[in-house]
Amino acid sequence: MQFEDGAVSSVSDSGSKVEAVRDDFRVAVQETVKATGLAENQFKYQSGQVYNASELEGDLEGFLGACGDNGAGYKYDYSAPIEGGKKYSADEWEPQSEKIRAKWESLGWEVKNVAPGTKDAPGITIGASTPAGVTVLYTVSDGGVDYIRVSSPCSAEIPAPSSSPSAS
Repeated sequence: MQFEDGAVSSVSDSGSKVEAVRDDFRVAVQETVKATGLAENQFKYQSGQVYNASELEGDLEGFLGACGDNGAGYKYDYSAPIEGGKKYSADEWEPQSEKIRAKWESLGWEVKNVAPGTKDAPGITIGASTPAGVTVLYTVSDGGVDYIRVSSPCSAEIPAPSSSPSAS
């Protein structure tokens, strides 16, 4: 991800511990949704499934996806694109994005402006990285909604998903 100031967020596989990534992923999703001030049932995943914070307390396998191949096997990451149901006017963008910025800063995350809106896509997008390298993007836009995208680093250290429902 490239921020407005040209900085790029990245994390090496060796510096990323799986449990820290999982913890940061959970916190990033749950705390960002809470910070919007909307009820969690006003959010949906890209699939259309209604967001529920408690589903992040499990093993996170439902958020796991292949993100690369290092020649010795696939690499995986955790990802959650979530969209809120409230429509915002242009006057609401800045106060709404500042609520999210304040929450992320209170968690000790470095927050950056990712991109200003454009004529064709007006709005505000901010981003942050957690200590374990999880990237969080928050966008609020004209006539649009809260859009949250949380993704972990792509890593060979993250275990592959179960190959069958009976696997433990």
